[in-house]
Amino acid sequence: MLEMVEISGVRVENPTVKTFTLDKRVDARPGQFCMLWIPEEGEKPFGFAKLDGDVEVMVRKVGSFTEKMFTLKEGDLVGFRGPYGEGRFKIKGKNICAVGGGVGIAPLLPFIDEALAKGRKVTVIHGAKTGKEMIPLEERLGGRVSLHLTTDDGSCGRRGNTCDVLEELVDSGVDQICSCGPEVMMKGVMDIALERDIFCQLTLERYIKCGVGVCGHCSMDDSGLMVCRDGPVFEVSHLKDSEFGRYRRDKAGSVSDL
Repeated sequence: MLEMVEISGVRVENPTVKTFTLDKRVDARPGQFCMLWIPEEGEKPFGFAKLDGDVEVMVRKVGSFTEKMFTLKEGDLVGFRGPYGEGRFKIKGKNICAVGGGVGIAPLLPFIDEALAKGRKVTVIHGAKTGKEMIPLEERLGGRVSLHLTTDDGSCGRRGNTCDVLEELVDSGVDQICSCGPEVMMKGVMDIALERDIFCQLTLERYIKCGVGVCGHCSMDDSGLMVCRDGPVFEVSHLKDSEFGRYRRDKAGSVSDL
C-alpha cells in the first residue's frame, strides 16, 4: 500500500548523489528495497542505505525521476511502499569483503553495519570513475572497516578498478563477498568468487515496475527468477548460468549488450 512520507533530511554526497532520510521506520533486512513515487513521474525502486532508525535512500541523478527527486527538500512528501524482496544478505563468513561501485555502495551499508555488530571483520572496496563520483564513507564507516578506494583515472585512491584490489585481498582469508554496482564490475566479482569457491551474493539492478513479482518485467533468463521478488540479492550460484553479465534489457524489454 502506498503511503506518503515526509523527507526529514537531505545530505549531498557528491555532485550527482544525494541521500534522503525519510520519516519512516520499517521491519526490513539488508538488501531489501522500497518503491518511491512522485506525482507525474511514477515509481522507481531504491535500496535502503540505512535501516537503523529512520530509513535512508541514496539517489543518483540519472533521469527525469531522479532529477525531480533532487528538487525535493526537507518537509516535502514522497510516496513509499515496501519493503520488498525475498533475496537478502546473509552473514556466512567471519572475514567479509564488500565491493561497491559508485552509488552501489548504498545497499551494502546496512549489511556492513549488521556484520560489524556481530563481530565480523569487514573490508570495503569502493570504486568510481573519478574522485568526484566517490561516496564519502569515512564518516559513516570510520575506523570500523579496512577501506580501499579506487578510481579509473587515479584521482582518488588507487588507479584501477575494484576487482584489481579484490584479486589481491581474497587470498588473505576472505570467506564471504557481497557486491553491488555496475553489472560488468559484479561479473568480475562473481568470476573471482566462483574461481576460489567463496560464498558471494550480488545485488542486481533491473527495470522494476510492480515490485512484487506480478508484471514479470524483471524476470531473468533462463531461470525465470524475478529480481523484485526473488532478489534483488542473489547468490552467484543462481546467476552463473543466467543472463547476468551477458546482456541487459531496457525499459521496453529490448535486449542490448552490457
